[in-house]
Amino acid sequence: MVATTFTLIESIEHQSESCARIGSPLYAALLTGLAGDLLSGGLTAELLEGVSDQPVHDAIPLRYLATAHRLALAGHAPELAAQYPSCGGRWNGSDITDVFLSAVALHRGEFVRGVLRNVQTNEVGRAAVLAAGFSAIADRTGLPLRTFELGGSGGLLSHWDRFGFRTGASGGSSTGDPGSTLQFGPEWYESPAPHLHPDIQVVARASVDISPIDVTTAEGRLSMLSFMWPDQLERFTRLHRAIEIACEHPLHVDAADAGTWLAGRLEPPSPSGVATVVFHSIVWQYLPQATKDTVRATLADAGSRTDRERPLHWLRMEPATRDHADLRLTTWTDGGAGHEVVLAHVGYHGADVRWLG
Repeated sequence: MVATTFTLIESIEHQSESCARIGSPLYAALLTGLAGDLLSGGLTAELLEGVSDQPVHDAIPLRYLATAHRLALAGHAPELAAQYPSCGGRWNGSDITDVFLSAVALHRGEFVRGVLRNVQTNEVGRAAVLAAGFSAIADRTGLPLRTFELGGSGGLLSHWDRFGFRTGASGGSSTGDPGSTLQFGPEWYESPAPHLHPDIQVVARASVDISPIDVTTAEGRLSMLSFMWPDQLERFTRLHRAIEIACEHPLHVDAADAGTWLAGRLEPPSPSGVATVVFHSIVWQYLPQATKDTVRATLADAGSRTDRERPLHWLRMEPATRDHADLRLTTWTDGGAGHEVVLAHVGYHGADVRWLG
């Protein structure tokens, strides 16, 4: 077995296990079938070998699956759509590897292009823990916020304050828009729940991605939806609603390297009486090392110019263990070194927020 095939098998097995663990039995089973096709030298091997020298890091299997989902959503793979609940179909638990591979054979060119596209999920369920983080910042500073999102994809999470959040029917707390079509209730938070600041003002927001998606276009919406797992209809519905909200409040996501972009955004002078928050979720692992170094250096430099009227915060939800991510917050308030704290543990799609902060 060549090294590239071995690492591809690792990436497919990793994704299959993840799908099974986080509630997509359809994708877990399909990926098992595609692993067999890879090992037998089938279409999967032809299309995926050589695409990346780090297929786990680049989530190559998810690119493969998303290309097929995109075709099914667009009506170009009806037999596959008949198996996908997101397309109105129904999967009965049977092996659909042959159905998938038939779509690959029929639309090979689309798959050649599709496996080169970066994974774009913008999982809006992560807004539940991010809202708690923004609340902690508002509680501590008492200031309105300006937010800079790194790896924003379609910019959906930059609209987090236009969603609604509440930790309990009575005696709990809430934030965001109580009339929003997208609501996150007490089931998202373990006890004891975080305090959600009731009146957070976002006075400015901006987002960047190396390859952004414009969700105000039909093509952009299709791209976003294609990366969702087709048997997770609740996630699919949340994404639909988040896209609708984003279309009502268009936000241009800049196409740029995150480090270079952030350096420009944090150039002095910073506005007085505003807390600046740089945030991201499940993005850091995909950034080149040079970009990470630039982001860290830029934050440290900007942090050296802070005071209590111009605080800087770095809020990020990023992998910690196989089962959960951490929500971390680094704060600069007095021109010195940043102070870091882990605020929460949370599932990768945003559920089961365990507040620590």
